[in-house]
Order: sequence, then C-alpha cells, then structure tokens
Amino acid sequence: MKKKAFVLLETMNHMNIVLREAKSRGFHIVVLNHDPVRTDGPYGVQPGAVDDLRHVESWSDADAIRALVAELHDTYEVVGTYAAFEAVLPFEAELRELAGLPTTAPETVRHVLDKTGVRRKLCAEGLSQLRSATLDEALGWDIWPYKGDAVVKPANGTGSALCFIVSSVEELREAAEKVREGVVVNPLMKEYIVSHGEFLVEEKAEGELLSVESLIDHGEVHVMGSLARYVMASDPVIEQSTHFPYRHPRYEELVAKSTAIHHSLGIHHGYSHVEFMVPDDGPIELIDFNPRYAGVDGLIVFSHAFGVPFEKVLCDIACGIHPDLSFLGRPHRYASNSFVMPPPNAAVVFEGLEFPPEVVFWRYMKDVGKPLSGGSHQLDSLGAFVVAADTAAEVHDLLLDVRRRIRFNGEPLGDNPNNIQAFSRHLGSPMTVTTTNEGL
Repeated sequence: MKKKAFVLLETMNHMNIVLREAKSRGFHIVVLNHDPVRTDGPYGVQPGAVDDLRHVESWSDADAIRALVAELHDTYEVVGTYAAFEAVLPFEAELRELAGLPTTAPETVRHVLDKTGVRRKLCAEGLSQLRSATLDEALGWDIWPYKGDAVVKPANGTGSALCFIVSSVEELREAAEKVREGVVVNPLMKEYIVSHGEFLVEEKAEGELLSVESLIDHGEVHVMGSLARYVMASDPVIEQSTHFPYRHPRYEELVAKSTAIHHSLGIHHGYSHVEFMVPDDGPIELIDFNPRYAGVDGLIVFSHAFGVPFEKVLCDIACGIHPDLSFLGRPHRYASNSFVMPPPNAAVVFEGLEFPPEVVFWRYMKDVGKPLSGGSHQLDSLGAFVVAADTAAEVHDLLLDVRRRIRFNGEPLGDNPNNIQAFSRHLGSPMTVTTTNEGL
C-alpha cells in the first residue's frame, strides 16, 4: 500500500507551519527544494519532520521537474500539496492533476503568471482599461504615450523585484539598463525572472494599493477580506507594512471585481492574493494576480485576526477538504505585518534587531553577523514583525509606534527616512497622520 504523502514545493517561511500541520495529520512529508530547509527561527522545521527530501537543482529545468513529479505520483498516494513560490506553481498543479486533487489547470496557472497575457485578456473583456506594451516594443517609442507614469516590471515577476516607475522615454531607457543588469538579491527569484525574460511597461494606475485575499474551494471564491498597504514614502514601489482586515469605502465593488477576475482567469481551487489600485472614483484596476497565498507572514496575521490556527484552513484546501469557514462571519481582531528596513546607506555588519514587547511575532530576513548592502530596496529588509489589537485604529497606532522603537544595531530606528511610511487616509485616526508617517 502506498504511503499517504503531503508534498511541499520549495518550502519556506509560513509554508513550514503548514508542513507541521500536515505532519500532525499523520501524512508522509515530501519536500522538493532548491534551497536548504530552514531548521531555525519561528518557521524552522524540526528534525525528522521531513520524511523524503528531494533536491531540485533548478526550477527552470521543466523536464527534470516533470520526471520528479511523475516519480512521486508513482511512489505515493499524494493526498495534498502546498506551494507559494511562483516558479513552482505550474508543477504543483501538474502533480495535483495526476493525483486527482482539485486544482486550477496547469496551463491556466501558466497563463495567470504571465502578466502581459493577463492584462490583454482583462482589457479585451472590459475588466481593465490600463494600456501596456512589452519592454521591447516600448524601447521603440520616440514619444511618451501615456498621460502619466508607467511601471516597468517582469512579465513573470515575484517579490516586487526589478520594478521601476518611469515617466519619459529617457527614464524608460534608464530602467531598461537596470533590467539588463538584473540585480536581484535572492537567487531563486532572479532565476525565475530571468528564465522568462520578458518585461512589461504598463500604464500606472492611480489610487490606493491594496489586495483582496481569497480561498477558492472547488470553484467557489470565498473572500476573506482586503489587506491595506503602507509603502515607503520616498519610494512607493517598496511595500513596508500591511493592515488586515481593511474596510475600504469601495469594498463591495472591490470584492465584485476580484470575483469576476477569478472567473475570467479560470481559477478553480487554491488561494489568491490579488493586488488592486483603488481610486476614490473611477475604475478599480488589477495590479497583480497571484494564484497563491499571501505569503510573508500572512498566516500569522490571519490567525490573530480571525482567532483560528490558519494553517488548518490552508491544509484543508491543500488536501481538497471543504474547510470550516464559519470564522468569516464572526467578530474579529485586527493585525499588521511590517518589514524592517535599515537606515539609508547602512553598509555595516548586521548585529541584530530588538523588538518592543507588544510584538506578537518577529523574524529575521538577514543573517546576523553578515554585512549589509547599504541599499533600501524591497529585498534589503532586515526582518519582519506582527502586531495585533481589538480595533483598526489601535493596531494602526501601535504599528507606527513600534516601528519607531525597534532598535537596529542598538539604536532606535526612529524617524529615519527609510522608516517613514505613506498610507491611506482611511487607515487609523486623523491624529496618527503625522509629518513622519504621511497619509496618502
């Protein structure tokens, strides 16, 4: 008799909590990873938790991955799978299809990960009005075609890496040079972006950036809520904090738009983290459709907000079990997740962070004792933390206060330029919108 296996593809961060939940259900844990499986920190995997570890040399080697997927199908009764890194999602869908688990079709997943194709499809169906072109097409422009800015981003991107805001042909060409240099700190992310190659130049939508978080169970979309963003005031491309749940004044329209896009793209089962730009009036525009869970520390945020161990919900969906979603109709708390950025030009050895006691969860994203780049990009974040409170205003105020009191190499971060966030006027109370944390 085949062992009942739960398979994780490139497990990292919150995925390891899902791994623990699957292990507690008595499943044989199989992990396909390029990077080493972490054994330390809050997301560490305990010795013996992984029963079968397979090294993946490159997620770009589709033939080798498909051979491995076929071998796993022949060896085990695969009862569940989980993945949250874009490069592996099509292969996870292939394995689920072989195992007879509910899934979005593999070819559909590939199409959804192609931002160029998604934008064209939504425009053709009246679900988007944003104009776009491939970078190769745009480099042939002599005159800037848009009224305002545009965003240069990978057609197959991850982690906000290699994204640039431009407003002229000259700036576009400068961004193209940076694209060619391909400076991405995380090697896995770089391989995924570079292996696909194409970049998109997309008209920049105006409004407030937020996301809709959903669970998709056998074709039914269950919206959990929206996630507000705080961005770096000096560079809005860099996301710094989140706030959940967030009741934007146009929330009902947002839910309707998100659900329509799920149906348009053919999303049948799993999770989604869908980013939108929401203006005060006018069209709500999709920014990015991610056919995966929110990632980073979203599991911790949702667990504190809903008062349930959210890994159980994710594991149910992964196994094709209808989850108990009664928590969606109950009163909830509020939670915020935040990245900690070093001060400007901090090309020093990282000695550590000290978090105030109000923090309910924290982790490092850089190794203590290693030199820092001195940069201030998304992937230069030192660590992350979560705070929670009973009201939206309380968690907003707590987030801003805690960020100032965090100590980097022994010194409080305070109001240094990299610690200044911009955020929606709909978040918190007017008293918290200060000169050092700017309301949008």
